[in-house]
Amino acid sequence: MKMCKTELLLLGGIYQFIVMFLSLFNNEISFALGGILYITFWIMVLALTLSLIDQLNFVYKINSTFPRISVFLASIGWIPYFSILYAIFSALTDYMYNSTNSLTILLNNYMPVYDVYMALITLSLLYAFYKVFFKKEDLIMNCYAPTPKA
Repeated sequence: MKMCKTELLLLGGIYQFIVMFLSLFNNEISFALGGILYITFWIMVLALTLSLIDQLNFVYKINSTFPRISVFLASIGWIPYFSILYAIFSALTDYMYNSTNSLTILLNNYMPVYDVYMALITLSLLYAFYKVFFKKEDLIMNCYAPTPKA
């Protein structure tokens, strides 16, 4: 059974969109929903990568119903994965260079991490815009297309 990266990116994009919506509200309920959503997202990613489930039908249904929106969601779907990798990298550098903090200071103050992050998001959305409006191809993912009944 193969793993579909498009489905993982679309799942990440759906998660990121919901989290951006929840971040508009500054109360305990939105924080609790964000935490529950975070845990649920990583459980679903783990289940997909370990092939515990074949497919997430709601992700495929969103893609087949709204293929253009799905391309934009998949283009920002790398953000949760990048965020967790950057957090792990920052924690490891904090642990390794705990006495001097030179690398941590470099990463947080001198390198434009936020600017690079925003540039990558902009480039991802521009590529999705190009793919949807200028590139002539089928936008529906084909990794987990439902099998026709005989």
